[in-house]
Amino acid sequence: MDTTDIVLVEDDPLIGEIARDILAGAGYKVLLVQESREAVAEIKKAMPRLVITDIMMPGITGLDICKAVSSDPALKPVKVVVMSAKSFEVEKRRAQMMGAVAFLTKPFNEKSLLAAVAELISPSAPPAH
Repeated sequence: MDTTDIVLVEDDPLIGEIARDILAGAGYKVLLVQESREAVAEIKKAMPRLVITDIMMPGITGLDICKAVSSDPALKPVKVVVMSAKSFEVEKRRAQMMGAVAFLTKPFNEKSLLAAVAELISPSAPPAH
């Protein structure tokens, strides 16, 4: 069975698809979750190496997802990155307090997204095609 490298939680279809395409183009296996209420269950099923979640979403917020992942012992190896158009220091601190290992500012570009992901997860083997 293929393993998922990254679960991407983004309610905006355009942003989600662009980020998924960038990451998949770099060889990562990505699962896009657009409904935030489903995110934690999907993360538990996929057991990815990394979760990238928007902060502001209807349903539950990215910070709630971050807290749920970081407080679940079964998900301990999963790293969480939050992204937001609001790049205030208070948001970054809140994300870190909830267990985020990094903060991406939107809009992001391909280079910054891939650099952040590469810094957090290094492929253990070449991606399967």
